[in-house]
Amino acid sequence: MKAGALQFGTFTLPDGGESAYYINLSGMLSYPGLYSLAVDSMNRLVSAKAPRTDALCGVPVGGLVLAAPLALSLKKPLIYTRGSRQGSGREVEGEIRPGWNVLVTDDLSTSGKTILTAAKAVQREGGIVTDATVLIDRMEGAREALSKQGILLHCLTDVVELADTLFSMELISEKEVKAITNSVGRLRSHKPRRR
Repeated sequence: MKAGALQFGTFTLPDGGESAYYINLSGMLSYPGLYSLAVDSMNRLVSAKAPRTDALCGVPVGGLVLAAPLALSLKKPLIYTRGSRQGSGREVEGEIRPGWNVLVTDDLSTSGKTILTAAKAVQREGGIVTDATVLIDRMEGAREALSKQGILLHCLTDVVELADTLFSMELISEKEVKAITNSVGRLRSHKPRRR
């Protein structure tokens, strides 16, 4: 909360959808302890869920700031996708060897569109993508969309678990928890709990 990562109101998401909350993890970079915790936690997630990774692909910008230190700590090559073919004319920067298992990394997942776009660019370069990782899954269809393409989504946490934790720490209100759970279609079946 200190980093301003979770905000409430009316927001238009990058995929065009509207949401009652917004997660912006860019402020995390100004807090080295928090940033280090995120990278260390992702390191454990990747080691447990995608141990056969040959290289990491960061989705700019949020995924790249996680994938870069993660690749260093795992001693794996780093590549990243580009939004356009400016400069080098390539969709993917960095070396991909044919048949490499490439783990796509982003900060958040909502619809899965940005992860899938990166995965397809990697596949066109000869890489294999069967796994993707994010810090937070917004639980709005990414897991299902990626699964249909043969990609497993691994998340450090999801937005409902995050909301429960913040509520138990008295950092967000019950109304704010409901705004989040409503976005993922779980308002009626979910009650926040204090721990």
